[in-house]
Amino acid sequence: MQSPPVSPLHEDEAVDPNGSNGPDGATAANGANKKPRWLWYLPVALLIAMACTQLALARSAELSAWSGGGFGMFSTLDAGGNRHLHAIALRPGIRRELVIPVALENELLKALTLPSDRRLHALALALAELPSPDAGPLDAMELQVWTPIYDRKNLTPSGTLLRSIRIPFNEVPVDEP
Repeated sequence: MQSPPVSPLHEDEAVDPNGSNGPDGATAANGANKKPRWLWYLPVALLIAMACTQLALARSAELSAWSGGGFGMFSTLDAGGNRHLHAIALRPGIRRELVIPVALENELLKALTLPSDRRLHALALALAELPSPDAGPLDAMELQVWTPIYDRKNLTPSGTLLRSIRIPFNEVPVDEP
């Protein structure tokens, strides 16, 4: 019993009997379906651009390494969920730390992940709308984003301030009805 002859060509490398195969092995029939070679590199270029953007934001805007593509996420414990925020309402003679309500959890997580001035300012404005047991007008809101760091020798945890912003409310325009 003989085995069938083995062809040196793959199934997709069919030889045109008319001899119209090009130098790269493409036939006239399937040559029109070939994609330009630069498209092969497009996913790689997009991935490199995304990695560079994430690394730049992590260095310049305190973006968590666990976000924005996750490049470098296993090099640090500085995930957005490990960071914490202190919100302090300042009134004449009173300095009160606020508890962030569950209703603002989404805004809080965004501010912890990328603590930009815009996100912290929006969170401060939302916190200023909450009822307070303190009398008097709100002078300012101070927000601080902290991240844990660990001692290299004995792994003792401590915190470091990533970003702090103080928003004076006497300068914020108030919409009048």
